[in-house]
Amino acid sequence: MDKEILIIDDDEAITWVVKKALEPLGFKVVSRPKLSSGLKAVKGGFQLILLDIMLPDGSGLDALRDIRGSYSDAVVIMITAHGRMESTIEAMKEGAYDYIEKPFDIEELKMTVEKAFKDMAVREELNNLRSAAAEAEEPQIVGRSPKILKVFKDIGRVASKDITVLITGESGTGKELVAKAVHYNSNRRTGPFVAINSASIPRDLLEAELFGWEKGAFTGAKDKHAGKIDSANGGTIFLDEISELDLNLQAKILRFMQDRKFSPLGSNREIEADVRIIGATNKDLKDALAKGTFREDLYYRFNVVQIKLPPLRERREDIVLLAKHFLKDAERKFETGKKELSREARDLLLKYDWPGNVRELENAIKRACVLSNGAVIEKRDLPLEEAGSGSIKEFLEEKLKRYLKEMTQMENCRLYETVISEVEKALLRIVLDETGGNQLKAAKTLGINRNTLRTKIREYKIKQGST
Repeated sequence: MDKEILIIDDDEAITWVVKKALEPLGFKVVSRPKLSSGLKAVKGGFQLILLDIMLPDGSGLDALRDIRGSYSDAVVIMITAHGRMESTIEAMKEGAYDYIEKPFDIEELKMTVEKAFKDMAVREELNNLRSAAAEAEEPQIVGRSPKILKVFKDIGRVASKDITVLITGESGTGKELVAKAVHYNSNRRTGPFVAINSASIPRDLLEAELFGWEKGAFTGAKDKHAGKIDSANGGTIFLDEISELDLNLQAKILRFMQDRKFSPLGSNREIEADVRIIGATNKDLKDALAKGTFREDLYYRFNVVQIKLPPLRERREDIVLLAKHFLKDAERKFETGKKELSREARDLLLKYDWPGNVRELENAIKRACVLSNGAVIEKRDLPLEEAGSGSIKEFLEEKLKRYLKEMTQMENCRLYETVISEVEKALLRIVLDETGGNQLKAAKTLGINRNTLRTKIREYKIKQGST
């Protein structure tokens, strides 16, 4: 760190004393007799400024405000021959590092200046550590598709504005990554980012996790405990799956969002916390409103700005890009050596529907990277058949939910018979097509008797080529 000092003082004797005291210690001292010339010199990047409180062309306190407003990293020590309580208090309130009176003790001056530079060095080191930590934690959202580029634009629009954000999208689309991107691109980037999944914590414990508790607040509360909101003070708290919050807790969260105050369990005292809230859900909150399971006032508090994440099947041009990103990450973490995807493997990735979205793709690539033999990941190394069979339940549920909304409004819709017969008919037709109409192969694939298959073909009037 360069040890350059700017002194703004019209008293030549004081300037001479400062130079005589500090230059032998390796400090370079530059002096200016007026505020006008001194403020111009500040632009040169001086780290430490000795500023007289009374100057021929203005007030040192006014100059202190200007310097702290424009050059927040600059350290200012006020000096004056007129020590008064009011001016001392005012200078410290405006951000002065210290305040010394004329005629000052030379040793006191040396100690104050050296301490200021030590503090600056510590602050610089802390900032470097924070920047390195933020860089290590800062999320990397990969993609070039129009839909993910829109998400990037949305993040850019809301990050610097300290408002509540709601992130929506299917499970596995990367909602927490987006929340982190908002945080690390905001003015709160050096503060904590605290995530809590409302669905993963039992409802009777979630309030305690959020707000903390006092000793004896409940059975087993042997010591007081700070909650997640208190831990996130000065930063951001990410509430995932907010649709799972019970109504009582919703009311308490709403109050905190309005007042930025909360009370730990077992306490009547109120604690203030400067926290930005980002919420996320993979469900339609309007459905929850209609059912009465989500408060309308809380919905509008959360839904100030909404960022919608597309499912992976709607951004297929990003699949290979993401796969390569996860592959490089897996190579580094698991020390597998260089790997690459074969053409057949890439084709399979592009054809697959990814019901588990980006999370499923990441897991598939990591598993393939670890279990594959050699430097090339082949189609057979990708666990997508298992993932596909395991996702039938999710697939059917998603399709049925859309269908049932219309069907349940009809009288005498015979819902059970209709759904079962349509699913069975579609399944039989697909398998017969895949086996070229060969009933023996189709029956074996379906795991049913050939006679049963024939009966079903007649029942559903399925047209087929050969038998």
